[in-house]
Amino acid sequence: MRFLETLFRHKLVAILPVVVGLLVAVGYQASQPKSYTSTGSLYVDASVPGNSPLNSESPYVDPSTLQQSAIQELLTTRSFAVAVGERGPLAAYLASHPHAESTGLAAVPLLSDLFGGSKGSVDDQVADELPTMVTIATGGPQVVNITVTAPSPSVAAGTAQALIDEYGSQTTAAQTSTDQVAVQYYDQQLGQAEATLQMAQQQLSAYLAAHPTVPATGVGNATATELAQAVTLDTTSYQSVLSEYQSAELSLANVGSQTGFQVLDAPSASSAPVSSSKKLLETGLAGFVVGLLVSVLLITALTAIDRTSRRAEDIRRALGLEVAATIARYPPSTAGSLRGNQI
Repeated sequence: MRFLETLFRHKLVAILPVVVGLLVAVGYQASQPKSYTSTGSLYVDASVPGNSPLNSESPYVDPSTLQQSAIQELLTTRSFAVAVGERGPLAAYLASHPHAESTGLAAVPLLSDLFGGSKGSVDDQVADELPTMVTIATGGPQVVNITVTAPSPSVAAGTAQALIDEYGSQTTAAQTSTDQVAVQYYDQQLGQAEATLQMAQQQLSAYLAAHPTVPATGVGNATATELAQAVTLDTTSYQSVLSEYQSAELSLANVGSQTGFQVLDAPSASSAPVSSSKKLLETGLAGFVVGLLVSVLLITALTAIDRTSRRAEDIRRALGLEVAATIARYPPSTAGSLRGNQI
């Protein structure tokens, strides 16, 4: 009862925190920078080595999920983030717009210097901001969607394209390195297999020359038969290594076309910013709740410190005295007509 009385006596105190909370929340959200998105779609080729689920630890992982994980892992590395920033417009944009990525209180005018903090070098900013700007999602077993959110349409589209290009370049570089190692390995194995085969052939030829009566197939002669079988085995081994060597050379020659994906939809710039209606509603609701809590606390505090006695029971509780009589309170509109009358 006393709380309600205090509430009606201090209406301004009750309403002002709610109004201020709403205004602060709406102003805070309105001061946040606009953002734009750009999305590119990739088709993952499951026939390329490394993209097939059979090459993963789990045979039930989609090729798109493998690519999604690979891109997300690269985004956590500084070298990849910096390469994307320099390849696209992000690094140049951050260099020319020091507060471009400021959010929260740092984006509020007059508070940016207080809450902005040290930005560090452009490379540091790119490494910190790029992972938060990129969203990787699968659109199916073989489709990966890459979405970049940035302060301008051109930066969003350019960064998305730079990310795709840089990922393709690094994938090609990694595959090139792997194929080069394979070519070198099989080249050595081929040399050894060729030397072994030549030695077996020379031993067979020397034995046949020393024994003219023995047929070339070695039939009827145990030693010649053993030497002929060794030549056959070494020939088979040489052909097998030669096949692997040729396959590695072919893979190295075609490495540029084996990135493992192709671009279905290239990123494009959108002139429409991301809608902030939902965030504005959420922020406004939060400001209203905070203001309401402050209002309740203020009215509760005023009620607790108010020692005014307004009813007979207040006199009895405060002084322990009985009230002999009370004088009614009349509205101002009727006070004039009762003036001079005995109550």
